[in-house]
Formats: sequence, structure tokens, C-alpha cells
Amino acid sequence: MSLHDIDKHNIKVTLQTKIKHGSETETYELVTFGTKMYKGSDLYLQYTEENEAGKTQTTIKHKTNDTILLRNGAIKMRQLFRLQEATNGHYESIYGRLGLLTTTKKIHHQWDEQKKEGKLVLHYTLHMQGSEPGQYEMTISYKEEA
Repeated sequence: MSLHDIDKHNIKVTLQTKIKHGSETETYELVTFGTKMYKGSDLYLQYTEENEAGKTQTTIKHKTNDTILLRNGAIKMRQLFRLQEATNGHYESIYGRLGLLTTTKKIHHQWDEQKKEGKLVLHYTLHMQGSEPGQYEMTISYKEEA
């Protein structure tokens, strides 16, 4: 498949993450811009996250049965989401590398062709090396830019 076969669109991305630890809930939201494309039936979303540590390029590859989150730059991360399965990954920052154990409870993707917008929702439990597990709900909303 050549690059000419790939249909690439500019998108506005809203990333919302809710984290529950016991009775406390934290919510984070990021609005950024990136691209959406398909390679075969696999959806790829790419965007840049920026914080005090620097810039991080994020790629999400969504297939029918699993989703992979890759981050590269100020933060390096690989996280695999596979329904009802515990998967290993890693998180690497200037402070070192941590092992991740992700148990995915829900993966849901929807696309509205009329509005040219989509949403990918991931519900999962995350164990980060030695820490108490947190319940995560990540929602990636994206809309094609005209």
C-alpha cells in the first residue's frame, strides 16, 4: 500500500481522562490538533501533546479487537488495550521506566459520517509498578477540520 492509498484528514482532538482512586476522581482534558487515517480497516489517530516536560507525539492504532496507544518524545509509552485481558506495557519519562498492567473493560468506537466526527472510549484498570490500581475512562473525540 503506497502513501497515495491512505486517506488522511486533519482533525481537532479532545482527549478527556477520568481517573478514579477509591472515592476520589480526577479529570484531565486536552484539546489539540492532529491527523486521522485508515490503513486497511485500522484507524490511526496522531496528535501532539505538550506539557512542562516537553512535546510528545501520540499515535493511537484502533483495530476491531484491540487498541494500541504509543507516545514518543518527552514521554515514551506503549499501552495495549485488549477487551477483558490483562496486557503489559511501559511508561518512560526523565524519572525512569515503569511497567504497566492494563485490564480493559470496554473499547467502543463510533464514527458519524454526516458530522465527520468520531469518538473512541476506553475503560480500563491500570496498575503502575507498585501503585494502587486506578479506574480509567479515556475518551478521544475527534472531528475533521474543513
